[in-house]
Amino acid sequence: MKNNRFAITALILTMTLLATACGTLQLEVESAGDIATPQDSSNQVMIPEPPADIVQPTVPTSEPQAQRVVFEQLGISLEIPPELYVKKEPLVKYEDQSKLQGYLFHIQNYGYPGGPSSGSFQMYGHLQYNLQPITWERFIEIQDDSQGMYEYITPIEINGLKGYDAQFAGQRNRYVYTFYLQGQVLTIAVADPTPENKARSDEIIATLQYDPAGFTNDSQMMLVNDPAQLYQVLLPEDWDYSFQSTIGTQLSSLEASSPDLEVIVDDEVEGPHGNVYYKQGISLHIQVIDDDSLQFNPGWPDQRQYGVYFNGILGTVYVFREPSTAEGELQSVSVTHEGRSYLLRFGYAEDADLYTIDRIISNFIITPEEFYPTP
Repeated sequence: MKNNRFAITALILTMTLLATACGTLQLEVESAGDIATPQDSSNQVMIPEPPADIVQPTVPTSEPQAQRVVFEQLGISLEIPPELYVKKEPLVKYEDQSKLQGYLFHIQNYGYPGGPSSGSFQMYGHLQYNLQPITWERFIEIQDDSQGMYEYITPIEINGLKGYDAQFAGQRNRYVYTFYLQGQVLTIAVADPTPENKARSDEIIATLQYDPAGFTNDSQMMLVNDPAQLYQVLLPEDWDYSFQSTIGTQLSSLEASSPDLEVIVDDEVEGPHGNVYYKQGISLHIQVIDDDSLQFNPGWPDQRQYGVYFNGILGTVYVFREPSTAEGELQSVSVTHEGRSYLLRFGYAEDADLYTIDRIISNFIITPEEFYPTP
């Protein structure tokens, strides 16, 4: 039994590429069949303890619960009902990727992978970091309604954070909350402007918590340039990464991982493959292949897939589990461009931060004219 970081990602991706090149890879797993359960003399069922060296998967809770979501660089968090989808979009400054120029987020009942493209509820948050800071007195002046902009405007304070609750007048009569964050203004708008949506957003806003120490314009990302200038990607600044040697039609190979990554490979189980347990963290393998005809669809049962754009170029995301995935999940992102195939392969634990994966995907650039300038 081994605890590997980079090696397991390379092994799994190599199997995927072989399956792609040689046809569909089929693995048959024998059924365990009916297993007799031992009983003692009192006819009570005796459940044997598993051997100490067998890795047991972590069993996730089945009942969906409201989740407290942290919007890191804003220093705020909110409790989000399980039926709503959250998308966080820290906007990296073009000239200096270590800083943010703004922060967007959406809380909505649509737009999630595999879900409907439109819906009836959205909270849209926005803060601009690169504006001149204002005083609290100026913030109050901005809310002045002498020109009749609002149907109503009311001062509010949520867990120590002060601001206003308002509704715009006119055709775009959306509800809006504004908060004063260390000289900047956080705006959270609500659509559609119905009483039901207002009540729902009030419940979410009531859970708002603010940590002033968390407010920062640091992007917490680092720019990684492919040596062959085939792509750029922004990775979390505390991740490890290294470029690997390539063979054959491989043009580039990068392995990266979060600092808490723990992957256990159990090779001692019976059957055609070992078991892989993603206990915590995220692994990433990026490959560029000099062939745009490769099909990276894993083709496993119950996999989910949806489209994603890289600088206007359509790619595909596959979320799945392989027979060897005893714990955790896999995500494969593929896109072709100018005769090459690009593949991003993630392996991660059940409780891994999926927002980190989304952020890496959204900051993967394959078109040179869109490259960030190198510091």
